[in-house]
Amino acid sequence: DVYAKLPTQKPLAVMEAINKMLVMGAAMDSEALKKGVLAHSKAIAGMDSNLVATLDDYTSVNSAIGHMIASVPASTTMDVYNAFAKFNLGSDIGPYMMSKVNAADAKAAYDALMTFKDVVKASQR
Repeated sequence: DVYAKLPTQKPLAVMEAINKMLVMGAAMDSEALKKGVLAHSKAIAGMDSNLVATLDDYTSVNSAIGHMIASVPASTTMDVYNAFAKFNLGSDIGPYMMSKVNAADAKAAYDALMTFKDVVKASQR
């Protein structure tokens, strides 16, 4: 349902934003990428009947993502962020997504994301 709610973007703009993600992925440390793939694979294989990963697998995936992001220059990460920020999704998607969850849980998740971001940034090359 959320994809039906996304604002329409010009295909070229979307392709340019995706290209920034591909450039970032290509710049990532190959060992960090390998660990990320393996962590995701293990988490998927270990999901329960509700498709929820174990806490250990979830933690491993997040750690791997942090290491992958930290392996590229901050400017490359910001290129991806800025490419998608141009779409101004927050004014459309944010309120819609918040209507689907518990606000306190969403705030706690956002606060955790900001802490995670700070840890990754501190170790970024």
